[in-house]
Amino acid sequence: MRSLFWKMFFGAWITAVVMVVATVYVTQVREVGDPRLEDRWESAALFRQLSRNLRMTRRHGPESFRFWLERQPPEARDRIYAIDRSGAEILGRAIPRDMAPLFQVLSFRNREDHGLVNNKPTVAFFMPQRDGDSLRVAFIAGSSKEELLLRFILRNFWPMLLLSALASGIACYWLARYLSRPLDKLRAATRRVAAGELDYRVSPALARRGDELSELAEDFDSMTAQLQSSMAEQRRLIKDVSHELRSPLARLQVALGIARQKSDGRLDGELDRIGKAADYLEDIIADVLSLPVAGADQRPLDDVVEVGALLNALTEDLGPEARAKNLQVRPQLAEEELLVATRGSSLTAALENILRNAIKYSPAGSSVTVIAGSDGQLCKIQVIDSGSGVEESELQAIFRPFYRTDSARTRDSGGVGLGLAIAQRTISHHGGEISARNVAEGGLCVEISLPLLSLGEH
Repeated sequence: MRSLFWKMFFGAWITAVVMVVATVYVTQVREVGDPRLEDRWESAALFRQLSRNLRMTRRHGPESFRFWLERQPPEARDRIYAIDRSGAEILGRAIPRDMAPLFQVLSFRNREDHGLVNNKPTVAFFMPQRDGDSLRVAFIAGSSKEELLLRFILRNFWPMLLLSALASGIACYWLARYLSRPLDKLRAATRRVAAGELDYRVSPALARRGDELSELAEDFDSMTAQLQSSMAEQRRLIKDVSHELRSPLARLQVALGIARQKSDGRLDGELDRIGKAADYLEDIIADVLSLPVAGADQRPLDDVVEVGALLNALTEDLGPEARAKNLQVRPQLAEEELLVATRGSSLTAALENILRNAIKYSPAGSSVTVIAGSDGQLCKIQVIDSGSGVEESELQAIFRPFYRTDSARTRDSGGVGLGLAIAQRTISHHGGEISARNVAEGGLCVEISLPLLSLGEH
C-alpha cells in the first residue's frame, strides 16, 4: 500500500504542480505583457515623482528635470530616459534600442504611448515647454513578463505547494485505495491457496470492477481451478500407486510364510529380518502414501513418542550400515523426557531417512553426530554428517521432491530425491520445521524442531 501510494502521489503531485504553473503562465503572461495595465506597473511611488517633476518641467525647463534625475538612485535612474529636442539624452546615456521607436512616435498630437523595452512594459510622454522646446521621457514601468511570472510563482510558492499537495494527496489516496484493495484481496487469496485452500475463489469479489484487475482475478481463479484439478488427479494417482505397491508386498509376505514353513531352521534369522523389513516397508509405504496433499486432508496426531528412545532405537537399527563403512554414530541425547505428538510410524520413517542419508553421505572412517535437546517448548534435533556439504544456493531446494544436486552427494546415492521431501512434509504435518546448513568443520547439519508435549497433554 505505501509503495503504491507514494508512487501515485508523487506522480500526481508533480503533474498538479506542472498544471498549476502552466495555468499561471497562460493566464498571467498575456496580461503582464500589456504595458497599458498600470495596475501591473512597479514602483508606483517613482511614477508619481516622475509625473510631478514632468509638470514642473513645463514651467522650469529641461534643466530642472535633469537636475532631479541626476539625484535619483541608480536603480531608479536606469528606468527613466529623456531626450531633448535635438535627440540627445539629457544625461548623455545611450538609448536602449527598443526605446527609440517610442520616442519617434511622440509628438504634439501623440503625447503618450506604450510599448515594450527589453520585454518590459514602458510608457513614454511628450512634454512641450513654454519656450517652444520639448522633452520626450520614457519610463520603464515594470519588469519583463518572465521576471513577473517567476516572482509571482516564488511569492505564491508555499500556498501553491500546499494546495496542490492537498488536492493531489486526496486524489491519489483515493486512487491508491481503489487500486490496492483488489491487490490486497489477491494477495490474501494467494496466501490461502498456498495454505491449501484450493477451492477459494477471488473473482466474485472483484467482478463489478470490469477492468484489468477483475480479469487478473478471473485468470487467478482459473489457475487455482487447474491446480485443484491437478491435485485431485495426484491424489487419485497416489491411491492407485498405494494399491499397486501393497499388492506385491502382500504376495511377498505370503511367500515369506511359505519359506518359513519349508525352512529347516538354518535360515530363520535371515527370514525374520526379511519379514521385519517387509513389515516395516509396508508401514512406511502406507504412511508416506497417506500423507496429506492438502490441508483439509490432514489426519490427526493421535500418538505420542519419546524422541530420545526413538533416536536410540534408530541408531541401533542402522548400526550394521554404519559399521559396514567403519562409521561412528555419536548420539548426544538429553536426559530429560522429550515427548512429541505423532501418528503411526511417520515420524520414525522421517528420522530414519535423515539418519540413513547422513550415514550414506559420510566418508568411510568418519562419524555422524545426533544431538537432541529442548528449549522448554520445542524439541531440537540435529543430525550432522561428515560429508562434503551442499552448495549454499541449494540448501532450500534439497527439500523439494525429486530434486538432485550436481554434487557427489547425490550422484553416487542412487536415490530419486524424495527422502528429504517426505521428511519435510512429515515434520510440517507434526507442526515442526526442518532446515539444513553447512557446518564449518565440513558436512551437512539437518535441524528439526518439533513442539513438545507436557505431561498434562496426554
